[in-house]
Amino acid sequence: MKYQIKQKIFSLTDSFNIEDESGDIAFTAKGKVFSISSSQTMFDKHGAELLKIKRKYLSLRPACRLVNNDGSEWLIKKHFWPFWTTRFSITTPDGILEMTGDLLQHEYEIRHQSQLVASVSKAWFSWSDSYGVDIYAPQWTAQLLASVIVIDRIQHSDTNSTFGDD
Repeated sequence: MKYQIKQKIFSLTDSFNIEDESGDIAFTAKGKVFSISSSQTMFDKHGAELLKIKRKYLSLRPACRLVNNDGSEWLIKKHFWPFWTTRFSITTPDGILEMTGDLLQHEYEIRHQSQLVASVSKAWFSWSDSYGVDIYAPQWTAQLLASVIVIDRIQHSDTNSTFGDD
């Protein structure tokens, strides 16, 4: 299934709409405006809460947690080596996913045990961040889309990211 993640331009928080192949909003990720914490919550198209995105502060590398409604967590960490690629590991209850990509080309792949579960392509000319995401593991759709949002926020953490932790 193909999705497009679009960051809202005029928003006080980091907010994203996620559209499916037919252009309908399938998911949204919203931050809170007046809150000590600036975590994000991901909702399905009916407004049901699916997961929370929270920054992990006590980590040597940039990291975030996805806290699912069932209590399970995904941990996303950035790797600094090798410098010429972008690498993240995503620890899930089902094992570790590896995200690799070319920072200059804005093309990424997420793999589980060397099997492709998602591919990501960032739009080059856009007013806001926009990503095309192909999901090949439908059981992880919400978590993989949230992972792309986290990776975007970590990549932009030195500029305007507002991630916090509860």
